[in-house]
Amino acid sequence: MGSKSAEKPHALCIPYPAQGHINPMMHLAKLLHARGFYITFVNTEFNHERVTSSGGAIELKHLEDFNLESIPDGLPPDDCRTQESLFDATTKYFLSPFKDLVSNSMAPWKSLGLHA
Repeated sequence: MGSKSAEKPHALCIPYPAQGHINPMMHLAKLLHARGFYITFVNTEFNHERVTSSGGAIELKHLEDFNLESIPDGLPPDDCRTQESLFDATTKYFLSPFKDLVSNSMAPWKSLGLHA
């Protein structure tokens, strides 16, 4: 039989990287995890750093099968990240790192023969 994680449904949670989207998606991810889902929560590197440095990820460290991943948003660190710049960067730079994440050989769907 496969690993415990491979037997669970897997939710890939990806909030839009703007204010007001991350916390509701995190709440949904926690609810799904409580119902037995394997969770991969994907943030931009910028937002991932904000979550981890603020202590927001501390409670998740003890959760088995709840993984935090990050991908670049394509913006320089000093960018003010307006709605317009986030939208433009997301449409230009998100797809390739997202495909890399989904194609990662460590991902449970890879063992099921599913590919990006």
